[in-house]
Amino acid sequence: MRDALRSSPLFSVRRLLVCLVVTLAVVTTDALFFHVEPVRTAAEFGTEVTIHTLGFYGGYTIVALFNRSGTER
Repeated sequence: MRDALRSSPLFSVRRLLVCLVVTLAVVTTDALFFHVEPVRTAAEFGTEVTIHTLGFYGGYTIVALFNRSGTER
């Protein structure tokens, strides 16, 4: 069971961490320099990071599920 989850394209801690790092960089840059989406409190910052990380992770997971080239089916 653990091996199946580890090799599954559906769940990936590495993918989640990559999404979190990229989202943190984008939201921090926006909050400090561009102000496209005004962030005034730490709670708003956390909400922005959480929402965008989960969206990015969801999209990245969908791509991983459909792009299984090089693996056995």
